[in-house]
Amino acid sequence: MWSHFVIAAVVIFFSGRYLSDLADETADLTGLSKGFIGALILGVITSLPELIGTLSAVLFKDNPDLGVGNIFGSNLFNLAILSAVILVFSSRIPSDGWKWHSNFPAYLSISLSAFMVMLIGMYMLGVKTSSILSDLLIVGFYLIGMWLYSQQGGESNDLLLSVRTGPKRSLVRNIILLVVFGTLVVAAGVLLADVCNDIANQTNLTSTFVGSLFMAAATSLPELVVTLRLLSLGNISMATGNIFGSNMMNLTIIALADIFYRGSMYATISDSQLVTLGAGILMSGIFLSGSLVKGSKRIVLHIDNISIIFIYLLVYFWLYNH
Repeated sequence: MWSHFVIAAVVIFFSGRYLSDLADETADLTGLSKGFIGALILGVITSLPELIGTLSAVLFKDNPDLGVGNIFGSNLFNLAILSAVILVFSSRIPSDGWKWHSNFPAYLSISLSAFMVMLIGMYMLGVKTSSILSDLLIVGFYLIGMWLYSQQGGESNDLLLSVRTGPKRSLVRNIILLVVFGTLVVAAGVLLADVCNDIANQTNLTSTFVGSLFMAAATSLPELVVTLRLLSLGNISMATGNIFGSNMMNLTIIALADIFYRGSMYATISDSQLVTLGAGILMSGIFLSGSLVKGSKRIVLHIDNISIIFIYLLVYFWLYNH
C-alpha cells in the first residue's frame, strides 16, 4: 500500500517537473506573456495531479472528504512551501519583486475561498440552494479572474527569468510531450486516490486527514519543484503567481467534481473541512500583508512566512486529534 503511494508520488514529482518546463517553453513558442504563465499555464499544469486525484476519489471511490481534503490540504501545502522556500532563498529575491500585480491571484483566491466557506456553511445550516448554479459561479469567477489578470500587464520579461535549460523543442514535439507526461500524471493520480482511500479505510485516520496531508502533499509536488526553481532565480513574481494560480484552480476543481457527483459534495463533507479552508484564507491574508510590508522596503523579517508555516503545522496537529 505504502509502496504504491511512493511510486505515485515519484511519478507525479518528475512528470510535474517536465510538464512545467514544457508549459513555459510552449508559451514562448506561442507568444504568451510570462506573467500570465505563472498564474494560468503553470497553475493549471501543476494542478493536474489534484484534478485527477480529486475526481478519482469523489467519482470512483465515492469519498468526497478524501477529494475535498486533497484540495484544501494542497492549498495549505502550497502556501507553506512558498513561505519555506522564500526563507531559504530570501537573499536572492530583489527588493522590487513584491509588487501588487504579482499578488493579484492571491486576492482572487481569498475571494473564492470565502465564497466556498459561505456555500458549505449554508448546506450545514440546511439552507436549500442550487449546487450546480454555485459550481458554475465558481468556474465563471475563475475564468473571469484569470482574464482580468491577463489584462493587468505587469512585470517586464527581464524580471521573469526562464527556469529552463537545454535546447528548445518544436511546438509539435512539445505538445506530444505534454500529452505523454500528462497521461503519466493521470495514471499516477488515479493510483494515488486508490491508495489514499485504502489508507483511510485500514487505519484510524480520517479521510479528511489522509486527503489533507498525504494525498495533498503528493499531488502538490509539482508546485514544490517549480517554486524551488523559480525562487532559486529570485523570481518571486512568477512563483507567487504559480502558487495562488494553482490554489484558485484547485478550488475550481471542487466545483467541477461536484457537477458530476450525485447530489452535492458540499452537503456531505465533514465540518473539519471548514478549518482547513479557513486556515487557507488566514495564511493567504498573512502572506499578502507581509508582501505589502516588504514592498514598502521598510522591514524584511519574514515574520509572515514563519507564521504561515506555524499555522500549517498547527492545523494538522488539530486534524490529527480530531
